[in-house]
Amino acid sequence: MDVVMAPTPYLLGVEKRLLGLVTDHSDLLLVDLSEDKKGTFLVSFGDERSVLPHKLQTEILEALSHRHQAPSAEELNRVVSEAFLHFFVKTVGHYSHYVKHGDAGEQGVFENRRFYKAIESKSTRHFVKKFIQTQMFDLFIQGVEQHQSGPQQGIFHRKIIEYQQKKKMAKKR
Repeated sequence: MDVVMAPTPYLLGVEKRLLGLVTDHSDLLLVDLSEDKKGTFLVSFGDERSVLPHKLQTEILEALSHRHQAPSAEELNRVVSEAFLHFFVKTVGHYSHYVKHGDAGEQGVFENRRFYKAIESKSTRHFVKKFIQTQMFDLFIQGVEQHQSGPQQGIFHRKIIEYQQKKKMAKKR
């Protein structure tokens, strides 16, 4: 509960029975993902449905609907993580094409305008334009700008490569 109440952006899951322990709802967006609710907003700011494009909302809720088939807590965590991982890969996974590095040892520069302009869907572009202004994305890009070494490692980067390969295969068909 201490993490939930921290003034830092997080995406967390809390059992419904513990909801009463959340004392300050002012900075929280609460979504009930229980089986019968299918993603109902419990506490919202009013613009949730307009910020996230309908198609992306539908895709993420569809991916999260598979959580009912998870036989264990570990599998449930995997399903939820995969849903959001795919969301971020799809919306901002092309970021590396817009980080320009100069001479050896120089810090890179993220070309944010070219980055979001490269997105074909106007509604997704609108979301990404807002998202790149968040502290979470800013910290991510600062880390990318500072590291000039070759391709990044980790699950996010592996998923980006897989997604880009799938897109290439689909275009070839």
